[in-house]
Amino acid sequence: MRVIYRGDLDGIVSAAIMMEVGLCDELVQAHPKDMQAGKVDVQEGDIICNLPYHSNCGMWFDHHSSVIDSSAMPEEFTGLVEVAPSAAGLVFKYFLPDHPELSKYEQLVKETDLVDSADLTLDQVKNPEGAFLLGFLTDPRTGMGYQQDLNISNFQWVSSLVELLTKYSVEEVLDMPDSKERVNRYLEMQEVATVFFSENSHLDRNVIVSDFRRKDILPANRFLIYTLDGLSEGNISVRISDGKAGEFDVISVGYSIFNKTSNVDCGALCASYGGGGHTAVATCQPVLDKSAEVFKEIIIACRE
Repeated sequence: MRVIYRGDLDGIVSAAIMMEVGLCDELVQAHPKDMQAGKVDVQEGDIICNLPYHSNCGMWFDHHSSVIDSSAMPEEFTGLVEVAPSAAGLVFKYFLPDHPELSKYEQLVKETDLVDSADLTLDQVKNPEGAFLLGFLTDPRTGMGYQQDLNISNFQWVSSLVELLTKYSVEEVLDMPDSKERVNRYLEMQEVATVFFSENSHLDRNVIVSDFRRKDILPANRFLIYTLDGLSEGNISVRISDGKAGEFDVISVGYSIFNKTSNVDCGALCASYGGGGHTAVATCQPVLDKSAEVFKEIIIACRE
């Protein structure tokens, strides 16, 4: 059976649980935008984790508020979809009663909840370890996928993690050569990233605005920006960067995890531009000739 999943920690842990219970013999890594655009070949009986629904799927697990609130939300399906800290938590909850052996994933699921819901401490952001570090390394917004000189591609590395997590602890996985290469790169770049973020970001009232278009994205924790002088006073960030192959731009909107005073519904805001996500964090991918206008409109919508 195929599992179609998103290549972040939430999707990876969801797929690992599926593999553990014997429901996964093939993995398909996909992006939400490609699912929405019908570019993913969803076959009859596929299991979809942490991605938008498709009528061909046999099971579906998701936790994004923008999906649940959408008119496209199906009335009947097999699986579990509800607002929750992570999709992995829903997969775990769904299968645990019939598979008590899944209890070995309990701590990893709890930490995945914290990473995916950005319920983190300042120390976990500045000095991540274990699942928190793995979560930042696999987060597309960290930018590790832009590093082209690593031993294997980021897609290959992320694809390998699902099976590895069924056999090894997070710490053991992080100690493997391809993981260590990424850990070292991540740690090396944090000081440089601090300068990069500061030079390419500014505070617009309460909004931290970052423009990374046509710039090499550095592998850095996406929450680092909320700790920087001159920016930490903001309560929401709006970031624009190049999309895949320069075909579109990616706009990310998210609450500061330390100044939790914004009332913007990021998921609904991005959904109005064809994207989606949660109340506290979301993305959209406008085409190039519209992206500047959308970027400006989203900034204005986030101002207090």
